[in-house]
Amino acid sequence: MMQGLSRNLRRITRRARRKRATELNIVSMIDILTVLVFFLLVNALGVSILGVNLPSSDASPPQQQPKDLKVIVRPDGLTVADAGGAVKQFPNAAGAYDLQGLSDLLGQIKDREPDEEKITLLLDPGVTYDTLVQVMDTVRVQPGIPGRAQRDLFPQIGMGDAPKLNDAATVGVKP
Repeated sequence: MMQGLSRNLRRITRRARRKRATELNIVSMIDILTVLVFFLLVNALGVSILGVNLPSSDASPPQQQPKDLKVIVRPDGLTVADAGGAVKQFPNAAGAYDLQGLSDLLGQIKDREPDEEKITLLLDPGVTYDTLVQVMDTVRVQPGIPGRAQRDLFPQIGMGDAPKLNDAATVGVKP
């Protein structure tokens, strides 16, 4: 194809091809930089949003051990336990849970341990969702009555499976 062209014209076409081949595609580089800047901004903001407070290396361990409060919910009743074992049991009366008694007991525990905010609900597989919601509401907030305002009891709620009745010794509950 180039054989019919003059020598100068062939040289010019070769230079034009080389020039086209050496052009930089800046658009793809700008795309990469935009994504990189966005990634760095999001990560920089994520650290400040989390507000992670790590203990310093010279910090002393906490003096007081947490209570490790648990409410074990079974179809036949409620059991409140702590690190020392069972505190109190609330058997079902007429097929209903004694949520008022549970609220009163947790209120007394909160009076003794005002800084404690964690509690764990251990649920039997036979417990209904409605019961779970009612128990969660009971352990989270104590409703106000005349002469006493509503207050938070244990807003940080963890959940798990209730131990089997033959494994109840691990929680300190008598079957």
